[in-house]
Amino acid sequence: MSTRHLLLAGTAIFCGLFAMGNSIFAQDTAFTYQGRLANAGQPANGSYDMTFALFNAVTGGSQVGNTNTVTAIGVTNGLFTVELDFGGNFPGADRWLEIGVRPAGNGTFTILSPRQKFTATPYAITAGNLTGGLPAIQLSGIVPAAQAGSLTNHSDVVVAGLTAGQVLIYNGTVWANGLLSASGSGPTPSNNIPVTLAYSGTNVPVNASLGTHFRLTATNNFLLQNPAGASDAQRMVFEIIQDATGGRTMFLGNAFRLGTDIPAVNLTTNAGRRDFLTCVCSGTNFYILGLVKGY
Repeated sequence: MSTRHLLLAGTAIFCGLFAMGNSIFAQDTAFTYQGRLANAGQPANGSYDMTFALFNAVTGGSQVGNTNTVTAIGVTNGLFTVELDFGGNFPGADRWLEIGVRPAGNGTFTILSPRQKFTATPYAITAGNLTGGLPAIQLSGIVPAAQAGSLTNHSDVVVAGLTAGQVLIYNGTVWANGLLSASGSGPTPSNNIPVTLAYSGTNVPVNASLGTHFRLTATNNFLLQNPAGASDAQRMVFEIIQDATGGRTMFLGNAFRLGTDIPAVNLTTNAGRRDFLTCVCSGTNFYILGLVKGY
């Protein structure tokens, strides 16, 4: 804390002032300033008038904004507190506070020297009027939709659905929740977020390159078409959900192959129920390995 000498009304006053770091920008640009005033080396007591002016240099320079004049400030044991408001004049450049003091209602103001440099707290005012770019590392929380600007909303990305060990993986078309490899060195080609299937008339196309888990809410009878873009040995799970009516049936494309364990695929018909069908790709065929019903 710096100490200055001030002659006021013939009395030597030793005055050290400092900013206590609480700037509050919840409602406006005002902030609280706390200082300490000494008289003849002892903490001052009494009532004082003070002026507070903002400058852009420690000496000389130009005043920024209006002078704040506060009268009849109570000083107890050398301590005083005032509320100051210089508007939005904290753009990020350095600012210094110049203070004038006199006994309440008595004489002219004597300017203290040197000026006090502002620390970071009052610069919170700048947050109310940001323009230009902001580094991503300084962003947190939720950006309101009205202020999202050109941010793209990928409906296929469900960040809230990420679990421990998962990362977002981009396969060239969509983002999906994937798993880290056992070594932790990178993602494995796994996709735990369901890819939503849609109707094309009464057919349901499947793009196997988008993932491994596919979901369809059945709103009418349909044909599950042969998956396109599948890789050999790729395992796929189809989650078929009956709508509020229920009773929807599914037919399979000619590349699906049934076995002796699962000679037919008959969906649960109850409204709202879901069935899981698992198959694996081998060449151009899709061999059905399992069917879990009624969940």
